[in-house]
Amino acid sequence: MRVDGWLLDVTFAEDRADLWVRDPDRGRVKLRDRYNPEFYATPDGMDAARLRDLLEEHENIKSVSVERRAASIGAPDEVDVVRIRADRIENYRRLHREVERMPGIAETYDADIEHELKYLCDRGLAPMDRVRIEADSLRWIRSIAPAPRGLEIEPPPLVLLPFGMKLRGDEGRIITFDEDLEEEYAFKGATRTILRDFLDHFADVDPDLVACRDVDLHDALNLARLLGLRRFGRVTRDGPELWGGRSHVSLSTYGRLSLAGLVERVQYTRLPARLSVEWGAGRAIESRQCYEARRRGIMLRNRNGFQPVMTLKELMERDHGGLIFAPDVGLHENVAALDFESMFPNLIVRRNISYENVRDRRDREGFMVDFTRETLDRRLHFKHLRRSLPRDGQEWRWCEGRQLALKEILFCTYGYSGCWANRFGNFDTFTEINVVARRNLVESMNVARGDGFRTIYGNNDSLFLKRHGATREDYENLARRIVERVDLPMAVENHFRFLVLLPQKGEREFGAINRYYGVTFDGDVVCRGIELRRRDTAPYVARTQMEAIRALLGCSDAGEVRALGVRRALRVIDDACLRLRRGEVPAEELRVSTALRREPREYKARLPHVAAAEALGMTGRRVEAGTLVDYVYVDAGHSNPFRRVRPAAYGNEVDAEKYCQLVREAGRSLLMPFQELVDAIEMEGQPRTPHLDAFFGG
Repeated sequence: MRVDGWLLDVTFAEDRADLWVRDPDRGRVKLRDRYNPEFYATPDGMDAARLRDLLEEHENIKSVSVERRAASIGAPDEVDVVRIRADRIENYRRLHREVERMPGIAETYDADIEHELKYLCDRGLAPMDRVRIEADSLRWIRSIAPAPRGLEIEPPPLVLLPFGMKLRGDEGRIITFDEDLEEEYAFKGATRTILRDFLDHFADVDPDLVACRDVDLHDALNLARLLGLRRFGRVTRDGPELWGGRSHVSLSTYGRLSLAGLVERVQYTRLPARLSVEWGAGRAIESRQCYEARRRGIMLRNRNGFQPVMTLKELMERDHGGLIFAPDVGLHENVAALDFESMFPNLIVRRNISYENVRDRRDREGFMVDFTRETLDRRLHFKHLRRSLPRDGQEWRWCEGRQLALKEILFCTYGYSGCWANRFGNFDTFTEINVVARRNLVESMNVARGDGFRTIYGNNDSLFLKRHGATREDYENLARRIVERVDLPMAVENHFRFLVLLPQKGEREFGAINRYYGVTFDGDVVCRGIELRRRDTAPYVARTQMEAIRALLGCSDAGEVRALGVRRALRVIDDACLRLRRGEVPAEELRVSTALRREPREYKARLPHVAAAEALGMTGRRVEAGTLVDYVYVDAGHSNPFRRVRPAAYGNEVDAEKYCQLVREAGRSLLMPFQELVDAIEMEGQPRTPHLDAFFGG
């Protein structure tokens, strides 16, 4: 039997591994392979051969042998160790505990690595990669080999089923979506009927990946069991579990990355989507590092959760952090943002910075460099290719998903290098990257200053520069000169017609880090750190803020912005509040979405989203850490927290004055640098409150 398809998952039972593969001709195929879990041990007070002889008679050991392995990434010389293989996976943990407590054992290695990672690494495989398999008539694998991995834009032909579910008592609605999250089918009516029809649809589609909210999958699986309907998984103590090699991803993660981005993330992590698709970047990096170490014959110590301790004096001496050049608060014209492309990963690769060589000679390539380079090259390939594609096309979305998935990982590679949870990491690596980054930024600023440019803001890996009369070509030439000087890729990220650098909310004299907005010469609005960028901002408030930015900066020069733009922005805010008071804004536009960071009962303060979550719980909905809670303000000043908000799906009443306050706060964020102009508008006889704080306060 020959199978040619994409590897979906691998699970384990007894002494075998079960592989699930999506074959374009056969559908999802289940195959079997032999697997005996293993770990390593180093002897204490005896040689490895003697320890092997002592362990050979243990009833749960399948085999034991002496091998040569490297003890760490910093000690490449191999040593004699004992490789211990369990007879079956169910006995693995108990066997490891018994061996670990035996006299004559110095230390054990590779014991807490996921079995999936061991199996895939030892066979040179990665999940969601294409594989070619030869198997016998009973589907036992004879040979398995990965196909060469390329730079294809299109994701593998996996079957996706996104859906959402809303149930109220005996009635409800289940909606399925296409890959662009546009509604495809709707099942409406009695709960039992729509769930039965949906499960029949599920069987017909036979998905490899299910995208939905955790709570919806939990409810669907539980209800299917209680109603005696067809089932495709179960709810365990650890959450919903799908059968048949299928994996689950949240709608928000899928919507952000697309299928192509999810595949990129899973392939980087080297663990099946079932385990890794929702992991944070740090855990994904840890998994990849373990894979690479095992591939290179390096043993891995078990995690101990140790967090290094240092005095404040040591911290101040060793780590000066990244370099921030304070923002020049106010309105600026003709500004370019020059950005080092993936600066920190590039420093790791080009300066050969790794855990084991920070305080040593760098005469050989460091452990981190190889797989960081591979990830960086892939990300830049898709990022640059994306620019040549139509923005509304499917290929653009695939490229964006892939580069974004890799960007999130590369962004954290630098920070995770000094994290206490990183079994390879050390603080020296983190500080060394900071030191080199600061030097490069200072040198870049000096190059710019030598060419007559002024730095109005600098933040770790980017510079905001201006020079009177400078063209985009001038800025691009400057970027090339900086590249020649520091040997790091740099490009003009944005060329602003107008840029507004904002002050700190409590200290107007000081610029805020990463709080600005502007309009480019292409007419795009670019912003950071304001309400528009926050997920917990109501859509109506965010749209009003966007309209105010365009009204403010839709001018020909800075003088017109001050003379007319401020008035226009204030008018946008006034009109938005007027529509709220007239009841002209749909409640859906006032929905606020906030994720629960913990279980609702663990919060001490009954914050709005917590009160809404508890109210949802009272209706029978499952809410837990990670659930995205949608709510609407109905009486924000009420003494009872449950009367201040309501879940977005229930009722129609809203607190118009609360939303007016939110709109004005969003306006205040934009207009803080223009306070004197707002005062002047009132003095000219316009119907305005004389002070910005007073104006936006009510």
